[in-house]
Amino acid sequence: MPKVSIIITAHNYGKYLEQCLESALNQNYDDYEVIVVNDGSTDNTAEILRKYEDRVKVINLPGLGLAAACNRGIAAASGEYIIRLDADDFFDENILLVEANYLDDHPDVDLVFPDYYLVSENGEIIEHVKHLKVGEELKLLYRNPLAAGAMFRKKRFEELGGYTEKPGYTEDYDFWIRFATKYKVANINLPLMYYRKHKHSMSSDRRWKTGAIRHVKEEFVKTRLQDVIKKIKVLGVIPARAESRIDGEKLPIRKLNGKPLIAYTIEEALKCELLDRVIVSTEDTEIAEVAKQLGAEVPFLRPKELSSEGVPVELVVLHVLDQLREKEKYLPDIIAILHVVSPLKKECHITEAINTMLIFNVDTVISATNDNSFHWRPGPHGLSPLFEKRLLKHEREVLYEENGAIYVVKRKVLEKTMSVIGKSVAHIEMLPEESIHIDSEFDLWMAEQLIKHEWFSKKQKG
Repeated sequence: MPKVSIIITAHNYGKYLEQCLESALNQNYDDYEVIVVNDGSTDNTAEILRKYEDRVKVINLPGLGLAAACNRGIAAASGEYIIRLDADDFFDENILLVEANYLDDHPDVDLVFPDYYLVSENGEIIEHVKHLKVGEELKLLYRNPLAAGAMFRKKRFEELGGYTEKPGYTEDYDFWIRFATKYKVANINLPLMYYRKHKHSMSSDRRWKTGAIRHVKEEFVKTRLQDVIKKIKVLGVIPARAESRIDGEKLPIRKLNGKPLIAYTIEEALKCELLDRVIVSTEDTEIAEVAKQLGAEVPFLRPKELSSEGVPVELVVLHVLDQLREKEKYLPDIIAILHVVSPLKKECHITEAINTMLIFNVDTVISATNDNSFHWRPGPHGLSPLFEKRLLKHEREVLYEENGAIYVVKRKVLEKTMSVIGKSVAHIEMLPEESIHIDSEFDLWMAEQLIKHEWFSKKQKG
């Protein structure tokens, strides 16, 4: 019985398959087998596999999809440890030696994963992708390491029930959430595999990726946290001060594509099934009336002293909580603060932010956008860089910028710290075109163009 089983999934990647197979068959480790699952390939995959038929086991499937192919391959595996490899990627010659020895030496760890090299379609190294250790990044709050290259104990995989087989489902992220929230996971900070980026890579589509992760979180909460959902109360608070930063009009009721700006936030909040209530906090009777007509609650007006420029949003929300406690004895467990100046957020973003808090039990979840720009700050001799080297875009560290659309915080954290930002902070990613923040006439114009644009509306629905 081999110690390790390599499971290679192949679907029309014949042009890369030989490099993949050679990397699997030329390891500095002896105790392993290679299983290739040919999932309905119509290219030269079968022809290439015939050259290796005496060295690998082949399973032929009619095109069931990646999750099903992985499940069938792992079910046929004899190894105690499983490691996956996609046919367009390839291994470092030491990956089995390093990862199998790590699992042998750490019986409390059930999965270990490496860093990796991102390579071009031709196999040239583009980037060394380094992972933070799982414990340091709060159990994979956003992204999952590659499924390929991760070695895990087969018995744990079977206990979890394998990969979820659903069309169009991101089985990798679902598997990582289920695995990392139940078993111990570790990282080896060595690049031990090569991940190929090419035009057919699903991970190249950022909108698809963020949407797929959002869907997995929703399914996870619906199927595994139903008892939690039934017990908690989540309050949506929409701060709506009668500020007049554009043309002297009250910003929350200024028209955007024929509707009051506040309507975009209220409509999406009311669609969110996880929100127990949606309350608008305003000092202005006209804004209050518009909000009520749109379906939000305005059970009281905000005091004038909490409506001047510069008042922290924390004080506004605490006022809402005090009033609800005093007048209704209503105490939510979680507050979702939804700002009207971000009109392009959708119900799916609000739901994802709440789901993220439920899954990972963090103090705060913020909405953010990916930012890998060069940043500078004023210095004694002009501008000083906040970076050490002018790296290429794909070489820079991933940074995130708050976009100000959504803040989800536990009530007890807010009351104790007087801050919406707790000690542990997770995020959801919103794309730049979804993150427009209304500060000027130009922002309004840009938001209106996107709302009117058929491309944008289709993308948000998709």
